[in-house]
Amino acid sequence: MSPELNIIILNAAILLIAYFLIYPKYAGNDFRKISLQDFIASVVSLSIVGSVYFGSGAEFSLILFNVTWAWFTLITFTLIELPLFYWYAKRHNVKLP
Repeated sequence: MSPELNIIILNAAILLIAYFLIYPKYAGNDFRKISLQDFIASVVSLSIVGSVYFGSGAEFSLILFNVTWAWFTLITFTLIELPLFYWYAKRHNVKLP
């Protein structure tokens, strides 16, 4: 399995656990709580990926260009999260500021 796919699967797993188990129980429809817990989820993802690739100089492909492990992790995390947040916000009537 490619390193890119491993990171994407990790991000998807973290976000699925967050949006289906943690956020409904601890954040509800409070945007600030969701944002804080989302920050924690992204730090967890960066910590796990960083423990493997920090200082390795590895580059990851984002189709048009190559980026470092940190940028790849953040960008793919965000791209996976956007539709999940949209769905969650509609389902739980999250009030956006």
